[in-house]
Amino acid sequence: MLQAFAFAIALYAGTDRSADARAMWRDLNAVRVSAGLTPLAFEPRLCEIARAHAHDMVVRHYFDHQSPDGVGPFDRMARAGWHFGYAGENLAMDTDERGAEAHLLSSPEHRQNMLEPHYAHVGIAAVETDSREYFVEVFSD
Repeated sequence: MLQAFAFAIALYAGTDRSADARAMWRDLNAVRVSAGLTPLAFEPRLCEIARAHAHDMVVRHYFDHQSPDGVGPFDRMARAGWHFGYAGENLAMDTDERGAEAHLLSSPEHRQNMLEPHYAHVGIAAVETDSREYFVEVFSD
């Protein structure tokens, strides 16, 4: 009975799709390199921050940079002990990584974040639900 309950909670919180997060990282860096910028390092601590936010959005049924409690991306980074001078966050929701990446690239604000020259690190999370996939990119210098 306890196993069935734990399984139900895991489904409710979504399923981590680390392969999709890595694919998004490769696509992001290809765009950066083609624009003459340095590729971003895949940072596990930023991935944890991104993953926690993606799961929170799934569990609490919202899609926003600010949580219902008013906690934003810079708050999440600071609470995790990540120090930064430059930072940003992109969110996308789509049926797969390619669609999410296309939407991010077509948005001027998201594309600007992706091509910010001050950034050196990124953490990416992809969390799948029954009908869609949530993507969170957390950028930092």
